[in-house]
Parts: sequence; C-alpha cells; structure tokens
Amino acid sequence: MPRQLSIHSVRGRMPVRYGVRPLMRALKILAYMLLAGWCIFVLFTRVHQDSVWWMKFIPLAVLFVALDAFLRQLTSLHSVVFTPQALILRYPLRPVLAIPYASLSSMELRKVITYYVFWGFTDSQGRQRMIKTQASFPKMLEIMYNIADLAPHIRLNEDLEKMIKVMRDVLSRQENPDAD
Repeated sequence: MPRQLSIHSVRGRMPVRYGVRPLMRALKILAYMLLAGWCIFVLFTRVHQDSVWWMKFIPLAVLFVALDAFLRQLTSLHSVVFTPQALILRYPLRPVLAIPYASLSSMELRKVITYYVFWGFTDSQGRQRMIKTQASFPKMLEIMYNIADLAPHIRLNEDLEKMIKVMRDVLSRQENPDAD
C-alpha cells in the first residue's frame, strides 16, 4: 500500500519552521573538510615530480569536488520560516531573506539536472529577483503548498498548479475524513 501523503497547513499556527537538521549539515561540512585536508596532505607529502600523472591529478580532482560540496553546504538554504508577515529564508553564510507574501510573484518547479524550486519576488528596491533551491529540501511539498495558500496571487507553472490542487484535495480529505 502506498504511503499516505501528509500535508499540514501553517495557517493559524505561525511561526512554523522547516529546515535541515543541523547535526547532519555539521557532519557533512566536517567530512568535506577532512577530505580536503587529506587531499592537501597527499599533494604535499606523497606526490613528487617523478610521480605518475594520475597520482598528481586524482588528489586535485577530489580536492575540487570536496571544496565545491563544502561551499554548497555553506551557501544552500538552511531553513524556511513562515511568519504572519513574511516568508523568511535562512542560509548558513548568506544574509537572512525576509519576503512579504504580497511581494511573491511566482513559484516554479523545474528540472535542471535535478529538480529545483524557483521563487520570484519583488525586493525592497522594487527589482524582480529569483531564488532557486533544491526540491529535495525537507518537506518541500508542504512548503510549496503553504506558500500557494498564503500568497493566492502567486503565479504557478502548469505542473505545480496541478500538484497544489492535489495537495488541497488531500488536505481537505484529512480535515473532513467522512466527507467522501
């Protein structure tokens, strides 16, 4: 039997926070730092001028991948907080971004190698901006539903509009189980 989809509305119980577990993020950052340190150690102690070319290349390639993953962990979305006034996006090394629901203009789900959610909004200077985050963020379906619920004027792409409609139906069935 398929797993039951559980969607919860944040309306009436704000502030509500969704986020990455800090321990998991810290362990990943530590692992990438250790991997990068090991690569630097290998480059300075084991690789010499007469080493074969792949002994020179492999530690550099692994170092590049480890540093890229390390920086991604430090700049990716850490938490989403729903407050009565705004949607607050927090990042480990980037400034906190508070977006009033009225300034949200669009939400799209796109596949660019992996799935991403794009939120369009107008910033405090009146410029149109776009935020991109991975759709694999914890409870992203519930987050997208709540954004669509709190900002009914938001423009959705066709696939996301169908998905939000299904989530609204699921939520109405959860709230009224004997209405079937």
